[in-house]
Amino acid sequence: MSVIWGLLYKDGRPITDELAVMYSGIHAFPHEKHSIIVQGNCGFGHMLTYNTPEAVNESMPKWLETARLMFVAEGRIDNREELFQALSVPAQEQAGMPGGDLMLMAYLRWGENCVDRLMGKWSLAAFHTDQQKLFIARDKWDYTDITYYADDHVFAFATSEKGLLPLPFVPKEIDELKVAQLLIAWPGDYTKSFIKGLIHLQPAHTLQVTREKVVLHRYWNYADIHVRKGLKLEDYVEDLFNNLNKAVTARLRSYTPIAATLSGGLDSSTVCVLAAEQLAKQGKRLKTYSHVPQFEPSATLPQPKVFGNEKPYIEAIVETAGNIDPTFLNSAELSPLAGIKEALRMCGQPFHGACNAYWVADIYNSAAKDHYGTMLMGEFGNATTSWNGLDTALPAASLLKRYGMKGMIVRKVFMPVLFGNTPFAHIYKRVVCGDRPWGDISYCARTFEDSLQIAEQIKKSGFDMSRKLYFKNPKSHAMRILDLNVARLAMGANIGCETGLELRDPTGDPRVIESALAIPNEMYFGDMNRWVLRTMMKGRLPDMVRLNAKKGKQSADIVARLYAHRDEMERVLADMESFGFGRVLDLPRIRTEWEKLKADQTNYPMDTAAHILRSIMVFELYRMLPEFCQGSV
Repeated sequence: MSVIWGLLYKDGRPITDELAVMYSGIHAFPHEKHSIIVQGNCGFGHMLTYNTPEAVNESMPKWLETARLMFVAEGRIDNREELFQALSVPAQEQAGMPGGDLMLMAYLRWGENCVDRLMGKWSLAAFHTDQQKLFIARDKWDYTDITYYADDHVFAFATSEKGLLPLPFVPKEIDELKVAQLLIAWPGDYTKSFIKGLIHLQPAHTLQVTREKVVLHRYWNYADIHVRKGLKLEDYVEDLFNNLNKAVTARLRSYTPIAATLSGGLDSSTVCVLAAEQLAKQGKRLKTYSHVPQFEPSATLPQPKVFGNEKPYIEAIVETAGNIDPTFLNSAELSPLAGIKEALRMCGQPFHGACNAYWVADIYNSAAKDHYGTMLMGEFGNATTSWNGLDTALPAASLLKRYGMKGMIVRKVFMPVLFGNTPFAHIYKRVVCGDRPWGDISYCARTFEDSLQIAEQIKKSGFDMSRKLYFKNPKSHAMRILDLNVARLAMGANIGCETGLELRDPTGDPRVIESALAIPNEMYFGDMNRWVLRTMMKGRLPDMVRLNAKKGKQSADIVARLYAHRDEMERVLADMESFGFGRVLDLPRIRTEWEKLKADQTNYPMDTAAHILRSIMVFELYRMLPEFCQGSV
């Protein structure tokens, strides 16, 4: 995956070797070539990976003398034909025109407003030397990341955080507030990195940097999408399908072979089936990678609503599609703890689902070793293609018919009173959940929490840590899911940089987001929940999958895996103690839980094991920080 980076000395001093220093932090990423240009007090770098057929012609950064403009860009533009027409690009130049040149033409024509016209996965930067103005932008929603550091004298940015860490003025210190937020599952500030002083530019945002100020602007917001009333279910389904199919088509334009992740759920299976249909027309097949258990799934899974082995559902999808070559990985050679280290290196930051780290790392590394360069995903469908809808927002008559009198009263009376934004609800949640509603899932040391004034900061932010929520606006729920998924975009970008795999998710395409959020809430409720997608995929997905009401549980054998690698776990616990990590984590409590797991693996709750592993991932972040900063000078 291509990387761009740059640096501006706002105080006017000239660039020397800073761009090369930044390259030292990312030079190990898979790439074809790199280039650097400097104009006085500003410079840009570009590291090229071939992601589309025309990327072989890419040549960035560029200096345009007549415009007194320095420009750099990377990415995949999905609406090329539309832009060709608007920009009057000659037909003979279109096929070979790289995405960077197309973005440059768009910037020269429309200036900063070009961001409204660009579709796909992209990031760009432009510096006007005469005005001493730097403009930076990223796409609406895709696996992209722009991280920056700013103080009174310098502004530096990169599409990989590792491009900033070698700079001597960038702190090499972990932001412990971010650590605490992860441990207690409080999203906190999405813009902040786990490294102090580094900021993530969010999706659909631009930055304008001058000597005097830094101006942030959001140019697209899914909160502005209006519900379209008055159509039939079939009309909404057709519109969503057309946009999803366009999004899949755009993501099949790849320089390298295409693979996909495939679970037994609705979203990844939908993406894979639609991609396989299109590849079949080209005489190609789709390679998929799926995780399956090594041991029997945990006996603590709530039966029969949850299942721990998705292989039978995946096999049904493969049989129905007829154009999919599946690979099943049980990741037996990668322990949960070794997987945490590898996933942390790959993703660049710790994440909530640390218990999934081993198979996440295994899937991406396996695909990269098999020489695939594009990986299709379906992880954003929970808020778009397969959104549940919000039953509490249905009319009382519909609720009465669906759930009976008791169910209707619960949803229309008790839930707003107990979980809404009411004085009684605040008292009720405080009584039921206590003053630390995260206590059951977090192994954060109380003294660590207190030193950071966590409780006070959460209260000030207004975030409801009880997670007992009532949404009056049905779309608020879907938008909250999107908000919570923002960090996945940066992690996906990091995975692409580290492995050479470009992650592409049609379910997160802005056209799909707009189409899904425009559907009235009541359309999501039919014979079952998620009725829009279940209707859309009739005849394409096997009914075993399409009409499945059960939920798949990832890493369902995590307790057995931990016990199989108990010696490694013992060493890590000892390391945590010798490291003095009791300052951050409640080590006695973790040790007690570990002893319980060893004594009875069969009945030990897998969710508790997952919370322990999240704590261990935080510990490994501290241990691996010097490795992340190894390019430092």
